[in-house]
Amino acid sequence: MRTMAPSAVQSASDQRSDLLRLELFAGLDDDEVGCAVSGLQAVALEPGGEFDVAATSASCCVVRSGRLALGFDSAEDRQRTIGLLEEGDLLVRPTAPWAAVVPRLRCVAIEASCVLLVERQRLDEWMDTPVLAGNLVRLLSAQVAERELAVAIALEPRVERRLLLKLQQLGERFGRVTPRGVRLDLRLTHQELADMVGAVRESVTIALGNLSRSGHISVRKGSILIRRPGPDEPRRSSSGA
Repeated sequence: MRTMAPSAVQSASDQRSDLLRLELFAGLDDDEVGCAVSGLQAVALEPGGEFDVAATSASCCVVRSGRLALGFDSAEDRQRTIGLLEEGDLLVRPTAPWAAVVPRLRCVAIEASCVLLVERQRLDEWMDTPVLAGNLVRLLSAQVAERELAVAIALEPRVERRLLLKLQQLGERFGRVTPRGVRLDLRLTHQELADMVGAVRESVTIALGNLSRSGHISVRKGSILIRRPGPDEPRRSSSGA
């Protein structure tokens, strides 16, 4: 897997109108956003490209566009995915002493993506701007809560239960509400789901089938519908619950 280094960069302020829709810059006008990102470097990632924030001098990174999988290599020599990053999400560079001995975080582009590199001085300037500082705190707090939930899900002993909880977590963030439930259109492979729940692909395939038969989900053409039972349609218990 190819790692994209900061040498593959362009000016982040060349096209900034799309940044206005990011939660990080909510409450700022076009000129204020332009000032906030002026001079920042941007790393362009092709699908499958790997980005290592620790290899840069940036204090944090902002996902400007696209979607990336955040994970690490486990002791079992298998990649574990702990979450997904989409446009507007933050990735903080590990600097604590223990960062050198814990597994290295891996950031892999699921689709074409762009990541902004924010140096320490610029981050300090953002923290001196009340609106930006408030947005940063809210975003980081939400990401901490999401990671905590991911840890709680990982502690579930049964693959089927872990998978259902993970799908529900993904649905809360990336899903679209429909009359029958939450539709998840991430088009994740069985292997990618397996990486998220710490299981082998074959187990996830079996678990998806069981959850579909029990009425918890419906899988169709790359989409997963996390179903809500109607008033005359009581949900059957899942064998993994």
